[in-house]
Amino acid sequence: MYKKPLSAVDPRMLELSTLLRELRINNGFTQSQVANEIKLSRNSISKIENKGFFRIQHLFTLADFYEIPISELFLDIR
Repeated sequence: MYKKPLSAVDPRMLELSTLLRELRINNGFTQSQVANEIKLSRNSISKIENKGFFRIQHLFTLADFYEIPISELFLDIR
């Protein structure tokens, strides 16, 4: 069974991170503003947007914050 090295990030996760960053920018928010609104650190938002590191509950919280269905986050992910 093939296992990815722990340091490797799935490209689909990076696509999702890019989408989340674009949502933030297109809605006119800074990372700090989003972090304050959803009760995470700015560093956590940076990791979500740049490294693809997030928990599933963060996706639900961010989808609610941007007022989009959670399924929309996955529409273009292959």
